[in-house]
Amino acid sequence: MSTTDPTDILPLLAAAFGGVKDVTPAPGQPLHVLFGQIELPEPWTPSPTRALTVWRNWPAERPQFVIDQGVQGEQGEPPRSSEPVYLLGESWRTFSFSFSWSGQDPVRVIQLWMTRFVAEQS
Repeated sequence: MSTTDPTDILPLLAAAFGGVKDVTPAPGQPLHVLFGQIELPEPWTPSPTRALTVWRNWPAERPQFVIDQGVQGEQGEPPRSSEPVYLLGESWRTFSFSFSWSGQDPVRVIQLWMTRFVAEQS
């Protein structure tokens, strides 16, 4: 896929995940996409939950991905290696997760971010 224009990202994500919204705070800032209901695998709750992505320097860099502050595992604990981050006037949970990635497919990069919740079950 050769889609690199930020205006093309939103329709692709909407087709793949549904319920996405452009919440970019001001013109000239990187695209901010809110996922209203993204599914997490068990035992993560709540699911569906919200997620937010920030597309700085796309496609040279993968987007920042954060989840709703309330996401927790089976024992009621947040994901390992996570911490709160303040974006768009509210707290979200950012986390450390490495994965191999290259390319220009915004759907695939979000799918890869989501594998973090399969790899760690609590």
